[in-house]
This record gives sequence, C-alpha cells and structure tokens, in this order.
Amino acid sequence: MGWPASPGAGPYPLPLNVPAFYVLVLLLASFVAMLFFLQSRYPQRKRALEGFFEAAGIDLAFLVIGVIVVLGVVSHGPSGNRTSKALYDVVLTGYWLTFSIPVVTVGSSVEGRSRGSAAWRIPSLVACAVLFLILFGYYFGHP
Repeated sequence: MGWPASPGAGPYPLPLNVPAFYVLVLLLASFVAMLFFLQSRYPQRKRALEGFFEAAGIDLAFLVIGVIVVLGVVSHGPSGNRTSKALYDVVLTGYWLTFSIPVVTVGSSVEGRSRGSAAWRIPSLVACAVLFLILFGYYFGHP
C-alpha cells in the first residue's frame, strides 16, 4: 500500500448533517460564547482572560482544527475519496479528540506549571499525532 492520495472527490459520502458534526460545532460555539461573555462581563480582567485560555486554549485549538479538517474534506463535494473519508472519520468518530485533548492539556499544564523543567508539551503533541496516524490508517483501510 502506497502513500494515500490527496483528499478529493470520490464515492464515499461525507454529509455535514450528522449529529457528530453538530456536536463539534456546538461545542466550539459554546467555548466562543463563553469567551465573548467573559470579555463583555469583565472587560478589564486580564487574569480572567489568561485563565480562560490556560484552561480552554487546547480545547479550542483541537475543535477549530477538527472543524477545519471536516469542512476541508467536505468542500470537494458531497462525496470523497478514501483519504477524505478517513480524515472525516478520524475527527467525527470522536476517538481522536477524546484522547488528544486531555493528553495535550495535561502535557501543556505540566510543562507550564513546572516552568519548562518538565518538558511534556512536545511529547504529548507527538502522542496525539501518532494516534491521529493510527486512526487515519485504520479508517483508510476500512472505508
């Protein structure tokens, strides 16, 4: 088996009107709403904003990446090739996000609280990337 083709049109349906996509978007929207509420309610509270991003920054990044990946593969049309379908499934099944968000959050927190003496952020991102590749390989092989 060679390198997967670039995402593109193909025979596998990639609908956006599925509960998993709605949950992904609603979760992202809830974090954005919390941020706007915090900004409007406490406009001069820099520490509150820092606390929000310390607690939710990783979550926001993964949710934004997830939405971008799904919209990116669906943008080629209502159906995609095996690569598109695998990327779509990695994000919308939720397994990757369920594992990666807490692992990277803990890694970042440990490194931040230890002021860099316990370098856990990069290893946690590597673990997240490895899981992504494992899940991508699984879904690519089982479209």
